[in-house]
Amino acid sequence: MSSGCSLLLVDDDEEFLEILVRRFSRRGMQVASASSAQAAIESASRHRLHVAVIDRSLPDQDGVDLMTDLHRHHPALRVILLSGHGDEPDIASARSRGAYDYLVKPCSLADLEAAVTKAYASLAC
Repeated sequence: MSSGCSLLLVDDDEEFLEILVRRFSRRGMQVASASSAQAAIESASRHRLHVAVIDRSLPDQDGVDLMTDLHRHHPALRVILLSGHGDEPDIASARSRGAYDYLVKPCSLADLEAAVTKAYASLAC
């Protein structure tokens, strides 16, 4: 994984979020994290981001709506959505609104890592 990648992780499950932060930080990535949409927006205003992993169900905003908000300020941002539900209409809708990828929980950390690597590699940085 490239050490130049700046990653935003957004999930309201604090334990899961901490696992992700440790995993991606150990791989040399610059990692910011947030447990709410509002905190994610604040963090995004302070960082140049390449990839964001966003939980679909946040307490203060839907993850797809957060993705839309983040794209206003970071149009090239690659967003990977995580959801406990993976029905095709939801996935298609999220992709049509700008999601780079959509993974269904529980997904392996290896699959998530591969998705982040692929998303970062797709950028012309």
